[in-house]
Formats: sequence, structure tokens, C-alpha cells
Amino acid sequence: MQVNFQQAVDLIAAVGQTDTVMLQGQPGVGKTAVMHALAKLFPEHIPAYIDCATLDLGDLGMPVVDREAMVTHYAPNARFHIRTDSNRPVLLNLDELSKAPRPVLNMLLPLPEERRVGDRRLPAGSIVYGTGNLITDGVGDNLPAHAYSRLIPVDFRNPTTDEWLGWAVEAGIDPLIMLYVRETPQVFERYDELGTGKTRRTNPRIFDPLAGQVRAYTCPRTFAKASNIVKVREQIGDAFLPALAGAIGEVAAQEINALVHMSASVPTRAAIAASPDKCKLPQSAAAAAYLAYVLASADAPDHLPAYIAYVGRWTDEEAVTLFAEVLTARAVKAKTIARLMAVPGFTPMAARAGKFF
Repeated sequence: MQVNFQQAVDLIAAVGQTDTVMLQGQPGVGKTAVMHALAKLFPEHIPAYIDCATLDLGDLGMPVVDREAMVTHYAPNARFHIRTDSNRPVLLNLDELSKAPRPVLNMLLPLPEERRVGDRRLPAGSIVYGTGNLITDGVGDNLPAHAYSRLIPVDFRNPTTDEWLGWAVEAGIDPLIMLYVRETPQVFERYDELGTGKTRRTNPRIFDPLAGQVRAYTCPRTFAKASNIVKVREQIGDAFLPALAGAIGEVAAQEINALVHMSASVPTRAAIAASPDKCKLPQSAAAAAYLAYVLASADAPDHLPAYIAYVGRWTDEEAVTLFAEVLTARAVKAKTIARLMAVPGFTPMAARAGKFF
């Protein structure tokens, strides 16, 4: 009984104005990133990110004395974006709600049901949702029963390889990282899916508190860090492998390092653009898949006909299809599919790959 990223976005968009969804998943799998997707769906809302684990009572707001009536009112902290001079609805993410200190949690609990902080209510149409880790993650999450009854807890699962790769292309993740994830789908396994007892499998790459693996591991967040490291590998020299291991763990770092050595033997984009008909072809399936990501992810429309001509020489049908699919996905998202179809050589390649026809 789990939801993926898009299902979580759709759920919150549908019920978030009346009910509070609580996304619970392991660290670094994209729970907080849901806010970015919701902000695009609700551009009229003011995004309000509240890191509940870092709050003290004084961070929530302060009493304001009405001397004429001799009473006090509650003025919420500006981070909630509840202002007397604005009625714009708020998109409120109570991040790490299950790690909030108990006094802070008690003050926040009117938000899930009553949509208020102290005596101040959120503007009409505001959306509230929470995020946190699984209790079994062992990172300090604990919600009392009376808090659970105010929420709709849902299990936020890890992404599949295809789901993450679709995001990675648009996010500018280094092609070597994308290739590694494509070739090693177990990097997104979840520790509670490895079985129990003597038959429990091991996965030295992932976050696994049951095996004591909680420092450096593979997940969407750490792969983004690893991508930054891979992109500057020539600048950092001998520090490359230690830095990579620090981001995603030693096992994954060594495996990616092997791909780095492989990538040194493939032609550059400049060489392919200059001579697509004569440039050296990739010598392995991994090299072809890597080049498919490199060429399809490039923002070089003038060179695209040359890239298509070069890939058209390949005999690896899977790599050709990958190249066509990535190009197509990017064009669909950018609403430039008609322009892509007009590029010489793309339509025959799409037909060869089984796209559109």
C-alpha cells in the first residue's frame, strides 16, 4: 500500500485543502521535492516550507497585546505567510513533522484539521501536508496516536529506475550517473523489501538501518550530489573517488569509477558533430547506452542531425531506442515534438525504435 511521487502530488492536490496527507518514506527519496511539483500546479499559492525538526516554541509566533481591549492575539511567524494584508492561499509543507519537539508538535496540530496557527486561520484554499521518515528508519520519527488521527499517513515508496531517469534527464544529471542507475536498478531498493531472518538479502549500496548502513548510500538525493562530483572529476583529481564514496558509499563509488574509465574510450560530442559518418562507434552496450544519454541530453539543436546520423549507424537496437526515447521525452515536455519530427533522420529512427508508428 504505497504511493509514488506523482500519485502523492495528485493526492495532495485533490484533498490538501480539506485534509492533511502525511508522506512517510526513507531519507532522500524526494518527499520534500513534492512541494516543487505542487507549486507548479498551484501558482497562486504562496509556498511555505516549515522544517518542524528545527523549531522551538518561540519560532512559531508571538503574542501581541491589544491594549484597547486588554487581550492578546497571536502573530504567527512570517514563515507561515499568514498576513493581515494578504488573502493569498498558502501551500504549507510541514517537513519532518514527525521529528518536531513535542511542545512544537502540540502547537502545530491545529493546522492539519482546523487550518490555524494559534488563533490565526490560513487563508481560504490553503493546502497543508506533512512529510517524515519511516519509524523503522531510526532517525527520530515518532508521532503520538492523537496526532495520527488528524493526518492521512501514506507510505511514499522509492522511485523506480524509469521514474527517476525521466526526472534525471531534465535535471541535468550526469550521463554516467544515469547509466549507472539504469544498469544497477537495485540502487533504489528499500531495506524493508529485502526479506527477514536468515533469508534476508543484502544490498551494500542502499540505506539499511537494519544492517547498520546509514551514512553513505544510494538514493535520489545522494545521486544528485554524486552527479556534481562526476561532472568536475578532472578538476578534483585524486579526491574524486573519496568524494564519491562519501556521497553514495564505497561500493557504488567503485562501480561508477569503472564506468568513468569506460567513458574515456568513447568519442566526444564535438568529434561526433564534426564527423558523424566516420566517428568511432561504441564498442560495448554500456558505452552505447552512455553515449545515448550524452547525445540525447545535450542542448545543441544545431548538432542534432549529426547526432542522429551517428546513432543511426549503431547496431545496438536497445541503445538506439534509448536515444530516441530520451529525445522524445524531452521534446514532449518542452512542447517541441513537431520541431523534433522535422529534424532529418529522426522519423526513420523513431520508426526503427517503434516510436509513433
